Amino acid sequence: MTQSAAAKTVAPLSPPVTSRLALAMHAAGHGDWAPARALLEQALQHTDERQQARFLLWEVCQVLGDPKAAVAHLRAAVREAPLVVRPSPAPRRRVLALTVPGDFQAKLPVAMLLTESITELYTFWLHDPAQVLANPLAAAAAIPAEIDCVFIAIAEDGRHASALQAADALAAVLGKPVINPAARIALAARDTAARLLQGLPGAIVPMQRLLPRDALLADAIDFPVIIRPRQSHAGNALSRIADAPALVAYLADHDDAAFYLAPFVDYRNADGLWRKYRVIFVDGQPWPFHMAVHDDWAVWYYNAGMDRDPAKQAEERRFLNEFTSVFPPPAIAALRDIAQRVGLDYFGLDCGLLDDGRIVVFEVETGMIVHDRDEGPAYAYKTAPARRILHAAEAMVDRRIAVG
Repeated sequence: MTQSAAAKTVAPLSPPVTSRLALAMHAAGHGDWAPARALLEQALQHTDERQQARFLLWEVCQVLGDPKAAVAHLRAAVREAPLVVRPSPAPRRRVLALTVPGDFQAKLPVAMLLTESITELYTFWLHDPAQVLANPLAAAAAIPAEIDCVFIAIAEDGRHASALQAADALAAVLGKPVINPAARIALAARDTAARLLQGLPGAIVPMQRLLPRDALLADAIDFPVIIRPRQSHAGNALSRIADAPALVAYLADHDDAAFYLAPFVDYRNADGLWRKYRVIFVDGQPWPFHMAVHDDWAVWYYNAGMDRDPAKQAEERRFLNEFTSVFPPPAIAALRDIAQRVGLDYFGLDCGLLDDGRIVVFEVETGMIVHDRDEGPAYAYKTAPARRILHAAEAMVDRRIAVG
C-alpha cells in the first residue's frame, strides 16, 4: 500500500485528537506501518500531539525505509524540546542520558536498559553540539540538579565527533558520575579499536584502514579484503572483494568518499558453517547476548534463518546458558583483555570463534540494543539471558552513583 493510499484509508476515520496517537500505535503494533504513518502525520497538525508524533514517526519512517524523513522528524522534535523526561512513580535513581539525533544505530536506547518503575530518565538531545561546546554552562542550566549520574549514549560514528566532545564538556560541568566517557567512545571506531586491540593473546584482530576512494585504487592491496563505506552499519554495503577488478566494480556502485578496508579472515568452523557471537560488556564482565549460524560468511541474525531452524536455536540456547563451555578459557581471557583495553562501562562486541579457541574480532560498538521484549515462544529462551544483562547494567549504574 502506498503512503497516499494509506492516507485515504485512514482519513475518513477522523479520530478525536486524544485518540489519534493511540490509533497510530495500535496500527504500528500490528505491522500496519503505512496507516500508522498517515495518522501520525495528521497528529502533526495538533500542538499537544506534535512532539510525540514526531518521535513515533522517527521509528515508523525507518521501518518503512525512509530514514531521511525519520531523522528530519526527530531533529524537529528535539529542536522544540531537547530535554525529554520519562517519569517514574517511585524513582530509585535519576539518570541523564546524553544522545544525538540519527537513525537506529546512532545511539544506545538507555530506556530499554533501566527499569521504568524505579528509574527517572532524562534524555538530553545534543542536536546543536557547537552551541553546547561554546557554552556548556548554559546547556547545563536546562538539566535538573537532582540527577544522579550521566550516561553518554552516543554510538561511535565519524559524524558524531563534535557531539561526543560536547557530551564530555557538558558532563564535566554537571559534575556527576559519568558512564561511558565520550573520549573512550570515540576510540571504538573500526580503525582505532583495531589498533587498540592488536597483540591480544587468544584473539585475531584484523587491522582496519580508513581510506579515501582515490587511495583505494592506488594502494597496494593484498586480496581478499572486506570493504564497507565509512558510515555503514548493520552490514549495509559490506562486501568481500577478491581482486582489483571486483574492487573497481564495487566502487562504481558506491559513491561514498571513504571506506574501511580489512583483510578477510576465514572464520568457518570445521562443519563448514560461519558463526557470529554478540557479547555485551557491563563493568568489564562479558555477557552472552545472541549468536547466529549461517552457511555464508556475511552473518547477521536477520539473514541466518535462526527463527526457522531448531538446531540453530538449540546452539544459541547453549551459548546463552553455558557460555564458558562454548567459549574456552583462552577466549574468555581474551574477552576480559578486550574489556580492559576498550575501557568503557558498557559496550558490545561482535566476534567469531575459531575451532582452536581464538576469537576473531569484528566490531566494538556502544549502540548495541539489549532488550527483554517478548519475541514469541520460539525465542523464550532468550529472555532470561537478556534480563541478566539488564540487571547487571542497573547494578553498574547504582555502583557508579554510590561511588560518585
